[in-house]
Amino acid sequence: MDYQFNQDYILGCQASFAMPHEAFGHWLNAALHQPQHDAELSRIIRQAESVLAGASMSWEHASDEYQLILEDGSARICHQSLSEDYGLADAGLENDFDFYDEEADSHCGLEDFIDALTDWQSFVRENSG
Repeated sequence: MDYQFNQDYILGCQASFAMPHEAFGHWLNAALHQPQHDAELSRIIRQAESVLAGASMSWEHASDEYQLILEDGSARICHQSLSEDYGLADAGLENDFDFYDEEADSHCGLEDFIDALTDWQSFVRENSG
């Protein structure tokens, strides 16, 4: 999973992930980009480690815009307004909009997910304040 972090003087800490993992960057930028989110990031990392170790079967976390699902050795993030729960999966959108799915719904292995979140947490700690 390829990603990079940067410090924007207006927006603060920003994450960008390469396709097909773009939704992870959007999620971090929207929900977990401030130092006050450090405890929440730590909790998500612990839960991912628990699922990876087999101590938990699955775990879900919702923010204002995104739903995170940890299960079966993978992490999935999806934008709630574009999920099947909101009926947009059956809206008959053209195939030309498939690339938007990758921006709104991504998955990866738990080990990669944990590494990315740990790197993000370190970056935010070092570049905030």
